[in-house]
Amino acid sequence: MDNQKKCLFEKFGGDQQVSELIDQFYYKVLFDKLLRDKFLKADMSRVRYQQKRFFAQMMGDSNTQYTGRDLIEVHKNLNITNQQFDKFKTHLKNIALDMEIPNADIEELLQHVEKHRDLIVFQK
Repeated sequence: MDNQKKCLFEKFGGDQQVSELIDQFYYKVLFDKLLRDKFLKADMSRVRYQQKRFFAQMMGDSNTQYTGRDLIEVHKNLNITNQQFDKFKTHLKNIALDMEIPNADIEELLQHVEKHRDLIVFQK
C-alpha cells in the first residue's frame, strides 16, 4: 500500500504507536505545572483509554469507535485556556518528534487536534 493511501493512524504505526504516544503524552502532562491540575480528579487509566480511542478514530482508524463522553461535556467545567491547549499540542508534537514521526504527519495530527479547540477551550 503506497503512502498516499494510508490514513494517519497507519502512518503513525497503528495501535501500538498511538498508545505509546498517548502514554508518553500524559506522563509529560502530569509533570507540567500548567496542565496537571486539570487531571487531579481524573481516573487517568480511563482518560488514557478514551483518549487513545479518540485519537485512533480522529486519525482515520476505521476499526475504532470513540464511545466516551461528548467533548464539550468533558471539558466545559475545566476552564481550559488557549495557552493550555497550545501547551497540550506542544507536548504532543515533541513526543511525536521523539518517536521519529515524519514532520508532515505530525503537522497533520496537530491540524486534526486544532479542529477541536472550540470544544475544549471555554476560558476565552
